Amino acid sequence: MDTPSITTLSQPDSHQNNLNFMRLFFALSVMVTHSYPLSGVREYDILMQLTNGQASLSHTAVQGFLIISGYLITKSLIRSNGLADYYTKRILRIFPGLIAVVILTAIICFFFSGKSVAAYFTHYSVRDYVVFNSLLKTQLYIDRVFTQVPYGNVVNGSLWTIPYEFLFYVLLSLCYFIRTKTRLLLYLFSIAFIASAGLWLTVEPTLQKYILPFWQLKGQHIAELGAFFLSGAIWAVLPIPMPPVATRKKLALAAVLAIALSFYFGVYNCLQFLALPILVICFGTINTPALAWARLGGDYSYGIYLWGFFVQQTLVYLFHFALMPLMFISIPITYVCGALSWNLVEERALRYKARRKAQPATVAVAS
Repeated sequence: MDTPSITTLSQPDSHQNNLNFMRLFFALSVMVTHSYPLSGVREYDILMQLTNGQASLSHTAVQGFLIISGYLITKSLIRSNGLADYYTKRILRIFPGLIAVVILTAIICFFFSGKSVAAYFTHYSVRDYVVFNSLLKTQLYIDRVFTQVPYGNVVNGSLWTIPYEFLFYVLLSLCYFIRTKTRLLLYLFSIAFIASAGLWLTVEPTLQKYILPFWQLKGQHIAELGAFFLSGAIWAVLPIPMPPVATRKKLALAAVLAIALSFYFGVYNCLQFLALPILVICFGTINTPALAWARLGGDYSYGIYLWGFFVQQTLVYLFHFALMPLMFISIPITYVCGALSWNLVEERALRYKARRKAQPATVAVAS
């Protein structure tokens, strides 16, 4: 008999776990990798060096974000009181912070353009940057901005993943009317996961030819990132109790060892789809007291992710920082930007979401 995963899985408290720490770690990992090309150094971060190019901090971080998202958003779908409720929650989580960073960076870029106010704000590239990015069509370019930097003509290179994530939200919503049939969802998600990962592993070059119109989403990214999103969704609908904390710790350790061995034998490309979700979910859903500081104040990770690239690009433009100064100076500045984004924009949107609910509920990114 199919039953909702919200009741069959023992759900850890949405706040008393390591998920905030992991999201924060992932957001900062993206910045570490971006420091290389933005400072004019070949993109070869510490993880790429250790794995002989099999994995990078930033790409692994994006995969980790998608795993957590698939896990939490699937649970959100199951709890939703209709598709309107589901989409309202998703829109209020994604768009306020995104639109804020797009508008503010467009305004700041005026001072880097060398143009008059009229010439800058009437140029089509500024309009396209604001409008298209707000509609989840990635637009990286503003005329005459950041042209004299190593990674030229790119205002905010981190925005490209947001449309893919929202696409997965839309595709997941197709399961709304069968959301209580956990075993059916498990079968569907498993088949889709195997198909997505299999396609990416076997015909990835062919997938590059397939592009979603208007949003220009590439087939290889849909397959790869979709597989990681689905891996989290599978964990959300497993019709068994969540393993005890001690077991999850052992599973996380086993995943770390498997990943290390896969790097050594050069097979991480295949094993990542199985081992990384186990590591992220098992470690993310336990509570490590030493990491509780990451829960203080709120979830700054989304704001850090949105602002990190632009902050680093700006610092390179103004001060011509080399790799290490850029890395260590940009991270605390971006952390402040993430905190401001959370407190001034994102949390307020989530409070509105909470007020809309007919029954009291905690304001959490997980929902």
